[in-house]
Amino acid sequence: MSTVLDVEKTIDQWNEVFTDNARKPLRDLSQYSTGTLEWLMMEHFQFSFRNTKFLWDAAETTGGFDVEGVKKELVRNFKEESGHAALYKAALNKVGCDVEARAEFQPTSHFLDTLGGVCKGEPSFVLGAMFATETAAIFEHQVFRDVSVEVIARRGSGDLGKPLVAFHDLHLDGVEQSHKDELGIFLRGIYGDQAIAEREGVRPTIVPKQALEGGRIAIDLMREWWDNLFAEMKNKEKAAVAASA
Repeated sequence: MSTVLDVEKTIDQWNEVFTDNARKPLRDLSQYSTGTLEWLMMEHFQFSFRNTKFLWDAAETTGGFDVEGVKKELVRNFKEESGHAALYKAALNKVGCDVEARAEFQPTSHFLDTLGGVCKGEPSFVLGAMFATETAAIFEHQVFRDVSVEVIARRGSGDLGKPLVAFHDLHLDGVEQSHKDELGIFLRGIYGDQAIAEREGVRPTIVPKQALEGGRIAIDLMREWWDNLFAEMKNKEKAAVAASA
């Protein structure tokens, strides 16, 4: 038996380091203006809008495995997420956050376009990447629920804000955890020092190193995106201070 962590736990640990660091700038939301927080929500909406395309492309790609267990799981995820972007957009509009008025933020476009390419790689690579993004989605809905509550309170939106909080609660009430867990099954008990993890039941033949690489690349992309988001938030706050001086 290998003494190293299996692929599932390894990607989990990498994700934990990333998300723990990404939470830090959002622990004190009072340091940001309402406009900056709304901007952040609109950038997150862009991922929600593209997510079903990522899931569908990943499902198509993982159809290349020798059994369709991974593809079926990603199709299930796709079906669960279909229509969610429309719910998110409507909920944001209710609290005065119009995604149609958003100006393009190039780092978000780069992140989404690059991730779209990742979803078309080798099947094992794509499996690792999608497991990483589904894991990070739990963190994102947690922090954006907090951001939503903050913006709703500042705007005095009251009942108008309930759909926005409910949108994040929907994903935190087992949806994202299920997506993570059901993909993690395919990576559990296989190790990066194995050349090949042979097909076993519904688990396809997997190249562990490719799965690890997919997870690492996806986490690196998410880390870079969040670093750019935080940098832009600081810029917006500095500009606001300068304008009021």
